[in-house]
Amino acid sequence: MLYDVFISHASEDKDSLVRPLAEALRDNHVEVWYDEFSLQVGDSLRRSIDSGLAKSRFGVVVLSPAFLSKEWPQRELDGLVALENMNRGTLILPVWHNISKLDVLAYSPLLADKVGISSEKGLDVVLQKLLETIQPQGSTLIKARELLLSYGVEPPVVTDDWWLDVVEFSGSDYRFNHWGFPLPASKGRGLTLAFAAMQKSWQEKDEYNPISQLTHPEMVLNFIQTEPGLEEMCFRHLESLAAYAPQLTLRGFSGPFDEKFEKAYQKSVEKYQKQRYAQPESGTALTTNNLPPACDEVWAWRHPTFGDYRASNMACNFVQGELLGEQSKVYEIFDYLVWYLSNDSKWFPEEAKRFLISGFKQWNSWSWDKYEVDNIESDLSSFNSAGELFIKMFHASSPQRKSPFKLTKSCYNDIQGRITISCERLKLTDSVQDLVDRFLAEGFIEAWIKSERKKRIKHKY
Repeated sequence: MLYDVFISHASEDKDSLVRPLAEALRDNHVEVWYDEFSLQVGDSLRRSIDSGLAKSRFGVVVLSPAFLSKEWPQRELDGLVALENMNRGTLILPVWHNISKLDVLAYSPLLADKVGISSEKGLDVVLQKLLETIQPQGSTLIKARELLLSYGVEPPVVTDDWWLDVVEFSGSDYRFNHWGFPLPASKGRGLTLAFAAMQKSWQEKDEYNPISQLTHPEMVLNFIQTEPGLEEMCFRHLESLAAYAPQLTLRGFSGPFDEKFEKAYQKSVEKYQKQRYAQPESGTALTTNNLPPACDEVWAWRHPTFGDYRASNMACNFVQGELLGEQSKVYEIFDYLVWYLSNDSKWFPEEAKRFLISGFKQWNSWSWDKYEVDNIESDLSSFNSAGELFIKMFHASSPQRKSPFKLTKSCYNDIQGRITISCERLKLTDSVQDLVDRFLAEGFIEAWIKSERKKRIKHKY
């Protein structure tokens, strides 16, 4: 651990100045090495003090008659002087306690030459003068640290390499990371770094335990509300939130975002109503009624007919979000399909679920090949029949083929193996056999072959 300040003092001065000063510094978010705070039972006093000296940005030296008469505090002072001489710049911050400048001059001309703060001016003045050096106004890192502390985050001191990671992270493109938002930049770099640190933290937690489109809304809202800064970012960027957690846009699942979502939805409906009159051909390829959509896709889950969009468009948007937008896709498309067939999806409204399942059939992007399976992180990703179903479906979709598709043993084993991977990845409670049966009963294979055959005929094989 690194510290902002090491306090060198004589024990006789604890009650009158040192302890109140150390507590006041700590209350102002300064990391203080002070023996009553930092030493634990069994610690080596010498090693702990040496470590505190080496890991501190500044050394507050409380010079008093008691200090000048003792050997141990003087050793600490020698250590601080040595560190200051090692090209570390100003390190020693003297506080004169019941002592005059002449007394200090007689003890050490070097110390007498430094501007000291007299305790006669009161604790508040001493504290303020020290903070002006320890926490200089205008310092980006100091501002960022103060902001983080106000959000309940306890970051290390600004000399810790942790801040280098935050600075590097702040320069990355947020859209390439799940639960990433554009960092605020208009109010200074301190705010940008503070939110970069918080975003880095919640994205790391999400990577370990993904909060995806398949997560129960209560868990999503809990994640948002317990991660410092995240709820504020979600309110600032509602469409980004809707991309990462589209299930929250469903009525009854929005929590504190319901009012904002509804306003955005109503505004979108008004915009598209005008568009239907002004541009009656716009967006008709996306809908089922040859009219422009009833609202933006991002809010279509609030619409009684899902914005009149084709089910395939809504399934694609649910899984992948907008083109060139936020990175909302967490799993492979087939994993999403299996989840909707599982009992774990029971909380999802039935009408919306059936709409999505039909969308997966129309979208026709759920199939997998051996390459995809080999690249899935799983103990089960090397089963021998991986990719067999895709090969057989592709052959069956040939316009020249007359014989119908037959589910061979290798295809069945491929489906079983791939669904087993989905169960493992998503921690599903259903049996693999039940999910295989539901997948086959839904007719995904037949729909894929029919769609692919049409495509190949259109493009002349």
